[in-house]
Amino acid sequence: MFRLKRLYIEAAAQADPAARRIRRQLRHLPVEIIPHREALRPVAPLTPAQIGAAKETLVLARQQGPFWRACPGTKEYLCCGYQTLQVMTGCPLDCSYCILQGYYNFPAITVFTNWDDLWTELAAAGQSGRVWRLGTGEFGDSLALDELVGLNRELITRLAAWPNIVLEIKTKWHRVEPLLDLGPNPRVIFAWSLNPPRLIRQEEHGAAPLAARLAAARKCAQAGFRLAFHFDPIIYYPDWQEEYRRAVDQLLGAVPAAAIAWISLGTLRYLPPLKDIIRTRFPASSIADQEFITALDGKQRYFKTLRAEMLSCLREWLQAQAPGVLVYLCMESPWMWRQVCGYVPTPAELARALDRQALPRGL
Repeated sequence: MFRLKRLYIEAAAQADPAARRIRRQLRHLPVEIIPHREALRPVAPLTPAQIGAAKETLVLARQQGPFWRACPGTKEYLCCGYQTLQVMTGCPLDCSYCILQGYYNFPAITVFTNWDDLWTELAAAGQSGRVWRLGTGEFGDSLALDELVGLNRELITRLAAWPNIVLEIKTKWHRVEPLLDLGPNPRVIFAWSLNPPRLIRQEEHGAAPLAARLAAARKCAQAGFRLAFHFDPIIYYPDWQEEYRRAVDQLLGAVPAAAIAWISLGTLRYLPPLKDIIRTRFPASSIADQEFITALDGKQRYFKTLRAEMLSCLREWLQAQAPGVLVYLCMESPWMWRQVCGYVPTPAELARALDRQALPRGL
């Protein structure tokens, strides 16, 4: 388990069953009861040191807004209609490029424990009749703290009642064994973010190595779950072509293509303040030293021609080895779709294509 040094519990959350269970597992830590999690929020942006300390601090709190939120896309780029469950904010992993460092100004990982409200939201969606693709990995890793929190087992068990909902568990972690007995379940998709081993060692601190992620994926497929993969962010460096191609070979040599629901591709992008954070917190990293432009969404992105080259190469390599797998671009412009894929779907068309993969005929 990741090393946690501090535990705070919101007063209103103390009676939640999830909060009580987590507190019992962390009984070796001193506990401070706070009136509300916002009492911890600083007025100024977190310093680099505070960002690091936040990964060792846990807050148990009640979600005041909805758990269910649409993926925060922007109108200039094609969004796939993904839906997120904000069950946690913050992450114990420490990727140099993580957008949460410059976006999420809070000095702790927060786990929301009022799960009865979450079940109510899911029940409403389950009765709607339409396909929902849900994920818990937008504001934190879906698996890294799961042996402590225990949410995935509850989610997988409860979602059996709603056959129109598909759950994607997106992660860079590898400990899947506690959940394997819940398979087979093709409506649960275990998804891994992938990069070449060199980038994982240099930029994805605390995350599982590529081989461990792929071994975990193979176990999930053997247990009867489906898989997804996200080459995102794809990062430019001198040997990127050789090493990304080798990573594609490793992926498709490790898991059966028939088990893969989809693979997404996206290049490195970040809000401008993140550059200084990367240079301060990770002085050995060079990923912020490349040439970037300010794109339509205000984020720093590689030049279009470089993005098109990288995305095209990954798509070509994947389709050559797994021609039946849906490969799509994450948060890219219509121009980029045309250059890389030869067509431009509408957001509704892209969402329908992924819905068909989420619930293929006969599932």
